[in-house]
Amino acid sequence: MTDVADLLARAEAARAVLGPTAGADSAVVEGIPCVSYRVDQPWACQAKAMVPPTSAALDAATGWLEARAVTARQWTVMTRQRHVGAPVFSAAGLSPWLTLPILALGRADLLERIAAVDGLDVGPASGAAEFLAVYGEGLAPLITPGVLADPAHHHFVGRVDGQPVACVQVREVANTAYISGVTVIPACRGRGIGTAISVAATRFALASHPRVVWLAAESHLHPMYARLGFGQVGVHVLLRPGD
Repeated sequence: MTDVADLLARAEAARAVLGPTAGADSAVVEGIPCVSYRVDQPWACQAKAMVPPTSAALDAATGWLEARAVTARQWTVMTRQRHVGAPVFSAAGLSPWLTLPILALGRADLLERIAAVDGLDVGPASGAAEFLAVYGEGLAPLITPGVLADPAHHHFVGRVDGQPVACVQVREVANTAYISGVTVIPACRGRGIGTAISVAATRFALASHPRVVWLAAESHLHPMYARLGFGQVGVHVLLRPGD
């Protein structure tokens, strides 16, 4: 799986590179891809140092982040788990904050075994408002007109009786398809809707013929994704500055 893990580390870095109409700041700072959305969360202002950088490059990237974070020191640096102990990170006062297991689709045939949810219809979001009705209005800076118009970004909504109850995103990046933003409104959880919309997103992603379909998922979700044919291939870690 090393080859796949390497590919997905490169794809992760590429996710920080956005077009000028995306509505977010995005730059490659001293070789480190960086992105900042106007959301007051550490993950929303992030540098992708997937291999240990030089101290000068890391200083430049973290300086770029600090200048754009909504709140001082509310930013993160992502790297692969195997690099977390690199001296350059500890010297900069960075320590692990969030661990993100990376899962890749290995058995697409398992998708056919997942039963449909009666009454659930999954299709493209009609616009930002419908998507954000599920995803959360506070995340509006991530769902801008520029992102919605980008042919590499795809936004889907699951509807019951015409009302949005779930959402998911698929992004084509670096010859991969990345699934994210799987959300179900609280009143509809526990009915298999999250699984169903994940299946729909995975099938859509496969249609673009990427080398790998992948996602990041917390460990309690791994059994669900294993049923869909996903398996863990790596771990990415978000580092935060100390207080």
